[in-house]
Amino acid sequence: MISDILYRCPHCAAFDWMDAHATCVSCGARLELVSRTHVAINGILKPIGAWYDVIQAQALPSAAAAPILKSRRVRLSEEEPRGRYQGFAGMSAIHYARRPVETGILTLWRERLVFSGAHTPLVLPIAAITSLTIESDTLIVVVPDRVPLFFDFLEESGKKWEDCLRKAMAEVHGHRIIEFYPRVRFAHDYLKAPRIAKGHVQLKVPVHRTYKRDFSPLFLILRRIIKSLIKRLFPVKVEGLGNIPKHGPAIVLPNHCSFLDSVILATFSRRVIWFMAKNSEFKNPLLKHILPLAGAFPVRRYTTDIGAVRNALRVIQEGHVLGIFPEGERSWDNRLLPYKLGTMRLLLAMGRPVIPVGISGAYELMPRWTSSIKRVPVTIRIGEPIMLGHVPIPMQTLADIEQARDSLSRAMQALIEARV
Repeated sequence: MISDILYRCPHCAAFDWMDAHATCVSCGARLELVSRTHVAINGILKPIGAWYDVIQAQALPSAAAAPILKSRRVRLSEEEPRGRYQGFAGMSAIHYARRPVETGILTLWRERLVFSGAHTPLVLPIAAITSLTIESDTLIVVVPDRVPLFFDFLEESGKKWEDCLRKAMAEVHGHRIIEFYPRVRFAHDYLKAPRIAKGHVQLKVPVHRTYKRDFSPLFLILRRIIKSLIKRLFPVKVEGLGNIPKHGPAIVLPNHCSFLDSVILATFSRRVIWFMAKNSEFKNPLLKHILPLAGAFPVRRYTTDIGAVRNALRVIQEGHVLGIFPEGERSWDNRLLPYKLGTMRLLLAMGRPVIPVGISGAYELMPRWTSSIKRVPVTIRIGEPIMLGHVPIPMQTLADIEQARDSLSRAMQALIEARV
């Protein structure tokens, strides 16, 4: 629903503002969803991103004695290891699942997050949170000395909780947070001048093969079937396939607007693209069998996942194509999100050419705030490889990371906006 992202009234800042007629219950402002990219409020037409900027600029409620937010039913779960993932090309990872604890109410105060359950009262100081993100309607919070916590909102969107909690964290810390996951980061966390690199000059990991082959013939058959199905559902145009080398290692970086991005790109590419996929996808009974066949491997995006980094290095060492969504998650408003700093550090440490990919039309196809698919044309533009240079991790400065991020995002934006 569009209210997942436009969760406050842009005019009066009320929460839970829309009634069944898309009218604000507090001030009477009326919303009209003109398209999947544009919304009119009181007759003023703007891109969804522009209205979202208005909401982001709104301050938290100022009453100190009252909570910022209070939820309806929320299910609390905790992370626990459950088995091991074994894939092609030596892929190996611990599979983590979510163990339900109980259902209760979540309340956000200015300096604490409180979960009230019948048996599990939980108080989390805002200042103690080390990682914060959201998957679908699940708020993921990491604090020291606890396993990651998952708050599933059963009757409302979790997006407003992520945004408001981020604002509360910024107020508590008193200085700008440049990244909220996989770990809360501040500008002073990074070097201003490089150190002399004594280790990690060349990243290399051991490979212990589980299977003789590095791909499944079954996936090649499935890919043909899926490709035929996609062509029937919506038109897809692919440009620049020749920029992905026919042989040898390569790194592909596409933008991420839709759940279907990786499916479309993997299906129409001539080579198998080994994508990082969020760990929660592997809990699906069907996907947990299909994803390994497609070369996907799990990543816990709410923490620094060393296992996923090792598997990414294995993909490159074994001469395959690695696919990473540098934004770390799907865009809510059809605009590029800031690239994850950890991804930029990994690319600099590997020192390999990077191939930017711009996917346009995917947001209109299936934006993050809806599960329905609309028949629209999708264009995939694969750019020429970009050489970022090799900068070992101990020598990387914030300037190096930002320069890599800016050059790649400019190239990707140009591909998204290109017109034939």
